Amino acid sequence: MTSKQKLTILAINTRSGVAKASGRPYTIREAQCILEQSKEGASSVVVGVVNLSEELAKDRMPGDYLAEFELAQGGGNDSGKLVPRIVSLTPFGLPKAKPAAGASAV
Repeated sequence: MTSKQKLTILAINTRSGVAKASGRPYTIREAQCILEQSKEGASSVVVGVVNLSEELAKDRMPGDYLAEFELAQGGGNDSGKLVPRIVSLTPFGLPKAKPAAGASAV
């Protein structure tokens, strides 16, 4: 099961290194975000970071997105914990394209 929330990405920072325990290289893409959510009519704003996959971070610009989250088992320091993971990001609030004049719907 997934949930969707409005997420404002301010910046994406990349950290790389070599894991001390395994000796393997790693790259982490952290999005600095503002998450707007409402529960039972009350709105709240949460500021923080969330990790993005390489595919979601690639060529991603700061802006507003509809983020789809799912729970997944974490790794590293979060090994064994259920952590939220973003599975899709869709631009939020962009106008939809209008059909050209004289074009018919198919």
